[in-house]
Amino acid sequence: MIFEENIFGKIVTAAKWSIVTEILSKIIPPVTNMILARIFTPDVFGIMATITMVITFADVFVESGFQKFLIQHNFSNIKEEYEYMSVAFWANLIFSFIIWGVLVIFNQTIARLVGNEGLGYLIVITGMTIPLYGIIGIQGCKIKKELKFKKLFYVRFITSILPLFITVPLALLGFGYWALIIGCIIGAFIQSLLLFYVGKFLPIMFFSKQYLFHMLQFGIWTILDGIAIWLTAWIDSFLIANYMSDYYLGLYKNTSSMIFSFFSIVTAAMIPVLFSALSRFQNDQEMFNKTFLNTQNVLALALLPLGTILYFYRAFVTNILFGSAWIEAADIVGVMAITTVIRILFVSIYSEVYRAKGKFYLPLIMQLVDLCVLVPICVISVKYGFWALVYARSFVRLDLIIPMLVVTNILCGITPLNTIKNVLNPFIATVFMIICILIMQSVYESFLWSIISIFISASMYLLVLFFFKKERCMMLSMFGKFKCA
Repeated sequence: MIFEENIFGKIVTAAKWSIVTEILSKIIPPVTNMILARIFTPDVFGIMATITMVITFADVFVESGFQKFLIQHNFSNIKEEYEYMSVAFWANLIFSFIIWGVLVIFNQTIARLVGNEGLGYLIVITGMTIPLYGIIGIQGCKIKKELKFKKLFYVRFITSILPLFITVPLALLGFGYWALIIGCIIGAFIQSLLLFYVGKFLPIMFFSKQYLFHMLQFGIWTILDGIAIWLTAWIDSFLIANYMSDYYLGLYKNTSSMIFSFFSIVTAAMIPVLFSALSRFQNDQEMFNKTFLNTQNVLALALLPLGTILYFYRAFVTNILFGSAWIEAADIVGVMAITTVIRILFVSIYSEVYRAKGKFYLPLIMQLVDLCVLVPICVISVKYGFWALVYARSFVRLDLIIPMLVVTNILCGITPLNTIKNVLNPFIATVFMIICILIMQSVYESFLWSIISIFISASMYLLVLFFFKKERCMMLSMFGKFKCA
């Protein structure tokens, strides 16, 4: 009992710092993006999107599954853990430079492939971040495994505010997409230095082929899963880049990235802690299931009202986030918001269950199933125009719900009925919130009225939740002086 309480204490503390960290580090980038959207046209973001497409693909191989292994694996002693981390560090560094070298050699071919012929040199220059992120990954996973998320707070906060002092001034001076590239490189460099400082991990001059092969055998599923995830995340952008202009690519990718950043304020705070916590309880099924269901319930409480507001106030939100020049993106905001919430609750977090159980092949299988549906639908829909692709891509995000529920039931005994009951109360409160929104929108329409009606509908959501004991206790527990009844 004492051990269990200590673990839960660490998890709660880690969750608090993780939430604070992610809220600050995820709020600042959208603010930066709001400023940049009023300086740049969508085509500038389109050029940067093609570069990011290539760099993120390279990062899949750099990560090599080492980070997940180091967090999930239970080492026999500290010496063994340090040796494994050192091997992972040096291997990551070697892989990073090899991949960067490949980008240097084939930069023009790659640029042509992603629809930006003649801009291969931008890929080479931005590629210098690949070794830096290889270093960042190993340093960060040590801190995460120890649930010392307070240290990550300082690192993430500092690196998240850098664009305000680097990218934005350069953009105002007329540097164009170079402002984004320079900001990206400097940010990665400073983040790597900070993690070295706060992580207190210095690799030793040690290398073991046995350790490397052990991690690679364990991580091959993570690499393949990463490739599948990359394809899932970028196939739509790849098609837009090749069939349409940088304008539409920027309009689509910048808008969808902004929406994802809203939700990641919550998910990025919870999911790293969820994986670490589930990994600790991988041999205690009761605590494992309880931890997962509690996390899913908390996510539902936060994400359902957020998705609802983004959908019903999509034009209002788009005008605030990007300015009137981007109003065409309003429907992207709406449909992405709804489908993203559903996918997070019933698809994304289930992958952490499989990884925490050591079943790293299951997320890969799910991603392959997803790709079998996604790729043909996107290839067909892009031929019917931009908006056909937007809606098709959004709704195909829901294709893994049933497979995920079935597999989780078999693996953990969490039935679909358990899941429905777990999110039922937030869903009921959301229905009342939607009714309130529709009534408010039918009365009047203006900027000020939108703000007022959002506040009233959110209050309605919280009021309905107070009728349910579980949610009432959870909300009251946030204020230590109140007792749940």
